[in-house]
Amino acid sequence: MGRPTQVRTMPATYGLLALLLVIFLAEAGISGQPSMTRLVAMGAQVNGYVLFGGQWWRLLTSMFLHFSWTHILLNGWSLYVMGQLVEPAIGTRNFLFVYVLGGIFGALLSLALYPLNVVMVGASGAIFGLLGATAVIALHAGGPVRAYLLRWLGVILVLNLGFDFTLPGIGVWDHIGGFIGGFLAAYVVYAAARGRTMLTYAFGGAYVVLAAFLVTYAQRMTG
Repeated sequence: MGRPTQVRTMPATYGLLALLLVIFLAEAGISGQPSMTRLVAMGAQVNGYVLFGGQWWRLLTSMFLHFSWTHILLNGWSLYVMGQLVEPAIGTRNFLFVYVLGGIFGALLSLALYPLNVVMVGASGAIFGLLGATAVIALHAGGPVRAYLLRWLGVILVLNLGFDFTLPGIGVWDHIGGFIGGFLAAYVVYAAARGRTMLTYAFGGAYVVLAAFLVTYAQRMTG
């Protein structure tokens, strides 16, 4: 597959990669390394600011920020690989739907389970949402396609989990939440495409109920 064809079939993937790079360069500034102060000012997730300051927008903006070149390069490569698997399969709009909902669910699980003062950034929750979508696609595929998807799913999982347990400051709950959110969002996409209204409402409702539970739990834990 040539690069021009890839750009046409993966516009959201390439657009997100470009956006993440531009934002990271703005974060890094002249020094080439983002400071914690700048990350917070640009929208990092800090649970105390979200719960007590009402800054819920941080659950979204934190998905576009990164701590270091290693952080963004790993996420950029993972996004590129997952984009090739997911975006052509479900379409650009659905891809963005899964990406954002996966990232938000990961942020909500982090909101419920991490301390108030922890600074969290990164696209990995959204990327794990794409992993959840890949699992759904694989369940609906057959033969060699399923084997191919599951192989890449395993590669990305192993690499990211390896970083989870070897590097400090990696948000494991963000990854788990992203996978769950992306899995549910992808099932909404599949059910809607097949006209299965009840199944669409069931998985969409499950996402909303679980998200509301995480918000309520986080608020009660800090109340």
